[in-house]
Amino acid sequence: MGKKWPLGKTKVYWLLQILGWSSIIFIETVNYTFFIHGQFEWAFFQQFTFYSLVGLFVSHAYKSVFIRSHVFEKSLSRIWSKAFFDTLMIAFLMSFMLYLPYAFIDPSTLLSQSTLISFLGQIMNLGRYVLVWIIIYYLYHILKRNAEITEQKLMLENVAKSAELELLKIQLNPHFLFNALNSIKALVLIDQEKSRDAIIKLSELLRFSLNYEKAPLISINEEINEVVKYLELEQIRFGKRLEVEIVLQEETLDQRIPPAMVLTLAENAIKHGITKLPDGGIIKIESKIKGARICVEVVNSGQLAENFSMGIGLTNLQKRLENLFPENASFHLDNFGNQLVKSTLIYPIS
Repeated sequence: MGKKWPLGKTKVYWLLQILGWSSIIFIETVNYTFFIHGQFEWAFFQQFTFYSLVGLFVSHAYKSVFIRSHVFEKSLSRIWSKAFFDTLMIAFLMSFMLYLPYAFIDPSTLLSQSTLISFLGQIMNLGRYVLVWIIIYYLYHILKRNAEITEQKLMLENVAKSAELELLKIQLNPHFLFNALNSIKALVLIDQEKSRDAIIKLSELLRFSLNYEKAPLISINEEINEVVKYLELEQIRFGKRLEVEIVLQEETLDQRIPPAMVLTLAENAIKHGITKLPDGGIIKIESKIKGARICVEVVNSGQLAENFSMGIGLTNLQKRLENLFPENASFHLDNFGNQLVKSTLIYPIS
């Protein structure tokens, strides 16, 4: 969206044109009255008024014909080279129009050396005003062009970030589905009734995964509800081997969080922690506010191997945090004592 002028761009342009060229009348009248001639004369005032009208007409006509918008898409050196040329041309055309009446009154005077010198002097004199006009006009369009380029750049960056976020979300879905289906596959051979319940929970989770792509942030309460469904599904598979503890600070329930992040951490805790322990273990989820930031921790039984590397789920999680909260968010995954692993999400309150 470009800047909207209260009076409209055309009205503002003509208002500035009239005020700008009227300055010739004021400046030159004061100059001749107080510093050159020593007294006010209407003849001078009328002459400078004519100069002003000529400047108004010539600058607008020249701008309409010779200064097109594509000029300001070129390099600065070419733009200012043309600005210098335009200054000379407008000053020349103004002087030409001022001397044109002499061609009809006394053509012979146009050929005299004094007239030629006077004509060149008039170009230099009027060139002062034309130069100011050109600088203001060109600067306005250069700044306008830069603003448009900046706006387009920001728009493209936003589109690129949105596309990247959507891609990361799309990558997350099959990753989660693969692990969930493995859980159900193991359960089908043990208890068909429980497997039916697991399928219902999985369908609810899939519905969530389809909907969360529509919003970059959801409430922590909504996120934890889906995490509970996932952990209940896994508890069907693990039975008493999986203990779940969820402690949420009440002030955090309505705070926003990127969707499926805690779900990803819970899934990672199951896959790399609980699954590898013959006796199972515990998953504890905690949320709290620290200053102006939200802290979400997921602690699970297990230990990170020395050569542990984050998979696609955790890598995507980290990239989503970086895109949504540049330089203001962090993710840590560390061993927590001898028998626990702690994942920590920290990001600013939205």
